[in-house]
Formats: sequence, structure tokens, C-alpha cells
Amino acid sequence: MTSGAAVAFMRYDAESADGVMDTVVVPVYEASHADVISDPFYSAARFAERVRGYMKAPGFELVTATAGGEPVGLALGYTLPAGARWWSGLTTPAEPGMTDETGARTFALCELMVVPAWQRRGVAHALHDELLGRRPEERATLLVREDNTSAQQAYARWGWQKAGKLRPYPDAPHYDALILPLGKGRAGLR
Repeated sequence: MTSGAAVAFMRYDAESADGVMDTVVVPVYEASHADVISDPFYSAARFAERVRGYMKAPGFELVTATAGGEPVGLALGYTLPAGARWWSGLTTPAEPGMTDETGARTFALCELMVVPAWQRRGVAHALHDELLGRRPEERATLLVREDNTSAQQAYARWGWQKAGKLRPYPDAPHYDALILPLGKGRAGLR
């Protein structure tokens, strides 16, 4: 992170995350998604509905970043259960076994966002590592918009590899599905 940036991280489980939905999670989303929030799929209400759904899943975790007491970013996700529907939206062929979920194999990184004033200062990478560095799963997956060039480039630098294309909901755009191996030996993660 940029020197002088005093960023603190806080971890939340599903129960405690519910307490910061309106004061941290939704405001960070609105600030970081201003370019797409007018699209019904990306509305703040639809986002909050999705996050509350994630909170019901096993292994849910939220990490927030604050600076000077103000929220500047967050990352959240959950462990994919056995038979997860996560992969059902694949629109490209998958390698054999790639979509097999055991309930302990894959952590779904659902959201990673930073408010505009704090972007390009290392906060996203720090949040990424803070959330994923302690996960017990063998790998993580995420979806990134095809047109989000800066995120695509960042994820590639951080070791993520494209696994295919996926459309999670009928009214959603197509995303690139990425995978990252996890574990104590993984470079860049705590």
C-alpha cells in the first residue's frame, strides 16, 4: 500500500456482517459501482439481496478496510457447498472435475471493491490477501466482468487463471470465471 495510508482491516462472520450492511457494505458498493448502478442488475437493492443470500452460506466471511474511521473497501465470499449452483451458469466447456464441489474445496470470492478515492493504492490487493490468506479451502474462484480491464489485469498479476465464461443469472452479463490455488505455500497470501 502507498506509504502513509493508515488502513485497518476488520473481519466479520455472517451475523456480525449483517450489522454493517447499511453503514459499510452498501455505501462502499454504491461508491465503487457508480458507473453501473443504474442498471437494475447492479442496483444497490439487488446487491444487498445477493449479499444477504451469501451470508446464509457456510464459511461466509467479510473483511472491511477503513481509513480514518471511514470505510474504503471490502471483500467477501463463502465456501461453495457440495453441488453448488455456482458453476451451473458456465457457457464454455469445463475441464473434467473442475466443477466438482465437496463443501470444503472452493471459496467463492463474491465481492472485492474499493471506493474511488482509495483505488490504485494497494487496498484491493491487501483486502484480497487479508480475506484469502487464512482460508482453509484448496482454491478460490471469482467472477469478473469481461469489460473490467483493470480488474482483469490485477487478478492476472495476483495469480488468478481463467477457467471459462459464466452467466450466473438470466439477466446477468457474461463474466470470466477465474480460479486461484490457495494454501500456506501460495506466494503473496499471508
